[in-house]
Amino acid sequence: MGCYEKVLDKITMTEQRAKERKALWHAVSSSFGREGAEGISNELTAETERLRESFDVLLAKLNDML
Repeated sequence: MGCYEKVLDKITMTEQRAKERKALWHAVSSSFGREGAEGISNELTAETERLRESFDVLLAKLNDML
């Protein structure tokens, strides 16, 4: 992979992460508007659980490869 492709991949990844952060921020701010601080806690707990599930799937795939 050449330099051009590496830079383009990095830009694309950066843009994807920015979109994910923006979506999370909208979810958190909406939760705060509806439920206050407890809504933020609930939203972050749900997001943490989604990340944990994704991580567990990746770990299982890695374990299968070993």
